[in-house]
Amino acid sequence: MAKKELTAEDYKYVDAWYSDQNGRQIPWTRILRSDLIKFQQEEALNYNCFATVQAFANPEKVKGEAYTAPLYFDLDHAENPAVSQADAVKLIKFFTEDLDIREKDIWVYFSGSKGFHILINSQALGIHPRADLHKIFKHIAGYLIHRLELTSMDLVVYSDRRLLRLPNSVHQKTKLYKIELSLDEVRTLSLEEIKEKASTPRREPVFTKDSRLEGLKLRGKSGHFYHDKMQEYLQAAATNRKYDNEEFNFKKGSPPVCVQDILEGGWKKDGDRNQATVQLACYYKDAGHNREDTLKQLEEWVLKHTSAGSDYQKKQRLANTRSVVDAVFSKDNTYKFGCAFIRSLHGPKKPGEKDYERVACAGDMCPCVKKISDEDQAEPEVLHLSKTGDANLSGKLVKTNVMIAGKKHTPYIVPSKIEYHCWGRDSCKKYHCPLYDIPTNTGFKDLGVHDRELIQMTGVGDDNITGILKQLSGIPNCGKYNIERIENTNVDELLVIPMAEEDEEAEAGESNKYVLRRVYAVGGLPVNENKYYELTGYVYPHPKNQESTLLLKSAKPLQDVVESFRLTEDVKEQLAVFQPADYTGEAIEEKLAAICNDLTYNVTHIVERDETLMAMLLTYHSVLRFNVPWDSRPIRGWVETKVVGDTGTGKSAMIEKIMKFCGLGSRVNAESTSRTGLTYKMEQSGASGAWYIVWGAWPLADKELLWIDEDTGIEKDEYGEMTLARSDGKLEVKRAVTAETPCRVRAILSGNVPKGKRLADYAQGVESLKDIFNNEDIRRFDAAIFMRAADVDPALYNQKLPTFPSMISAETMKNNILYAWSRKPDDVIFTDDTIDLLLETSTELSRVYGNANDIPLVSPSDQRNKLARLATSLAALTHSVDESGERIVVHPGHVQFIGAYLKEIYNAPGCGLNYYAKLAIKEEEMTTEKFKKIERDLRRLDVIKKDGKYYEFIKLFAQQRYLRLGDVEAMLSIEKEDAKAIVNQLARMRMVTMTSGGYRKTPRFNSFVAKCFELGLFDMVDDEY
Repeated sequence: MAKKELTAEDYKYVDAWYSDQNGRQIPWTRILRSDLIKFQQEEALNYNCFATVQAFANPEKVKGEAYTAPLYFDLDHAENPAVSQADAVKLIKFFTEDLDIREKDIWVYFSGSKGFHILINSQALGIHPRADLHKIFKHIAGYLIHRLELTSMDLVVYSDRRLLRLPNSVHQKTKLYKIELSLDEVRTLSLEEIKEKASTPRREPVFTKDSRLEGLKLRGKSGHFYHDKMQEYLQAAATNRKYDNEEFNFKKGSPPVCVQDILEGGWKKDGDRNQATVQLACYYKDAGHNREDTLKQLEEWVLKHTSAGSDYQKKQRLANTRSVVDAVFSKDNTYKFGCAFIRSLHGPKKPGEKDYERVACAGDMCPCVKKISDEDQAEPEVLHLSKTGDANLSGKLVKTNVMIAGKKHTPYIVPSKIEYHCWGRDSCKKYHCPLYDIPTNTGFKDLGVHDRELIQMTGVGDDNITGILKQLSGIPNCGKYNIERIENTNVDELLVIPMAEEDEEAEAGESNKYVLRRVYAVGGLPVNENKYYELTGYVYPHPKNQESTLLLKSAKPLQDVVESFRLTEDVKEQLAVFQPADYTGEAIEEKLAAICNDLTYNVTHIVERDETLMAMLLTYHSVLRFNVPWDSRPIRGWVETKVVGDTGTGKSAMIEKIMKFCGLGSRVNAESTSRTGLTYKMEQSGASGAWYIVWGAWPLADKELLWIDEDTGIEKDEYGEMTLARSDGKLEVKRAVTAETPCRVRAILSGNVPKGKRLADYAQGVESLKDIFNNEDIRRFDAAIFMRAADVDPALYNQKLPTFPSMISAETMKNNILYAWSRKPDDVIFTDDTIDLLLETSTELSRVYGNANDIPLVSPSDQRNKLARLATSLAALTHSVDESGERIVVHPGHVQFIGAYLKEIYNAPGCGLNYYAKLAIKEEEMTTEKFKKIERDLRRLDVIKKDGKYYEFIKLFAQQRYLRLGDVEAMLSIEKEDAKAIVNQLARMRMVTMTSGGYRKTPRFNSFVAKCFELGLFDMVDDEY
């Protein structure tokens, strides 16, 4: 089911907090925004109460959740609140005059103490919910500090949950109210007059809610401003962290090309002068210049490039420059030179241009950036795959354990080492070009896992790659240089899913989300689908869609749960608990009764369902393959079991508890998946890119166990696409991509009786399988369990269960299963007596059940294989091993028990396969005596008494699969009443059955027609046409 797309109305929750008049702080609580007034007045008593400026869609806090919020500013000046008021006026003027925000789009509040809060409508700015809006807002606030020369802007308030005092609530210190002000009041009233108004609450808003909504829409200039600043932040988030741990090697007289560009060309767009001044001042300080020298250089620079015309404006520029230099050289300076900040000083887009006028950058060829080698990097953070999408991890090294769910079959080839050669040096005056000072006029750039441009170059043409390489070079717009690829590397596109969690993690409540992530492996890392790996790589936003991705530097193969199993002496001693006194049928049955009681009373707590529990244990303990005398190659060993039952019989609960107990296997709910979710689906890389395969739950469970719950959620014909894979253990795809993958899967398929029925609604419960699967898919099951609600006395559900000594721990059960899973084909031994009994029992089962051809749970052609599989599973369950402990030995007692077990479950009232097969024998059996009796009864009908019409009648039904009453009437040229008489007689004789498509012949009728041909009754009938 598709996830609902959230709208603005869905973000209706806020976090609220208050402290009472005794100073007692009340914990944060999440409430509906519509309940804020009630919270403020009835709970907080209108005293020192706060709510987040952000609004959330979740009723409870979720880490990393998206939220919406207006753009907000907190202006606070401890010494002189009038400064805060002056800054508020500057902000208002900027948004309403420089941009196009309207008065109704702005809320202004006096905080009740020393500052002002300004909020600007999110819709007017085009703000959409994100988890990092506070970081974008902080970037905007930092920009406006320099743009508007604000001194009271508080940047501390930009956090993901920021509380602002509620309007008309009392400030605990001043006892003044936080009140809303009109823009005119902020501009014209003195601070004392505002405080006078704040002595009482202000009940009437400046604008009503309806008035604010009237004409509300995205404001063009303001929307562009917000979008540009958001893009600057995103670029900084993607690139600034890349340099967080890097140092700069600045030297006096040798500035980097970006500094040269700004010194020579000035700031590139109005409003960036202060930010450019800050960056230049940081450079001069880091390069060893003192304050006086820095001030002299920057004053000359400002006067050279300023557009100010009057002396007064020039003095303002110089005053601002001095304040910036003072701040940078102060002891508490927090400013630093940064590549991302320099990049954000690009010029505006010009009409007809696709890109900004960018600041010159030498990129990795810059001699001023000290590169950090992989050895110098901090240890990668070990995370679950679902946690690697955190925006704070961008550019950082992480490690995560995954399974490769899909791999694009054709790798990309992208440049990894590039040569840049200038051939126009003699007449060049672009002193800030990174090639200018290189004596050979040639520079080289290496690309690796630190460069997300490797991802950007996948799936694009040569022209795009050339543009990317130009941008990477830092060379200014120039046509006098060549770019040449020196070396290439492979980039593989992978789809990964989290590796299954360890038991300890799940029990500790540390469960993480299932995610499917697209990642990129550099350098042809040796990875294969359906295998586990420890991936190490850098987190980046994808350059094409900003999705979180990883650029991998290594992929270490991990042992799966089977390969990691070790049969130590301690484990051998542990598994002896499963062994019976001997391996006779009686001793095995006695041990299995003890095992079932242990698990029933200590694990599942579902009584009277030993046959179902046994089926689960046999499935769990099946081996992959083993050798038998009647086949030259190892045959399938993994067991597939079907459990069907009435609702409320405990089938799902039992399987779930056993699965949790042993800590092995995975679950898929068929009602929420599809055939593609079980087998595979085709993914295309980009709109016109290559196709690759994402394997589904069935092949991903290779060598392990898969439980498909509510299996009627998938249509029977869709199961048919898995038929060969179930028998061969290999899933083949021959479509846009040809591929195959192993899928040797132990499987338990469970579900209710289809179409809302009960087993009692069928003559025999086993017939329910025909509504779920096609015949060939039924044949692949090794056993089927049918659970009727009436099988268990209702009084037993509510009784207090007796205690039973626990002899099997979860670890012991898991190790016994892993012992079976880790066996090779040569590790299974059948004694001679076992083979004889196996063939004898298979023959007997085939004789009793084998005639149910349309429900082939017992198929004479391969029943010996099914019986061998189940007997081997039972031998593994009872830990029947040779002296070395390495090989499973299947004794006659195992076959004896399985034979009796199959009879018990197939003869059970909920199944009735024995009766169904017996009826099938009688229906299809056509002796000469029975043939004559049927022929005699049919010819009693006057309409077909004569040979000609009789043969015509037989021929008609022999040739047609379905016939309606009108068809019989028309094709035999008889009256309607005569046609009714024929159909009624056939129905009484169980030779036709009514279906939605008409009357269909039963096996008895088919046998009768076959006997007609056998006796040559139609040999003398000529066909005129």
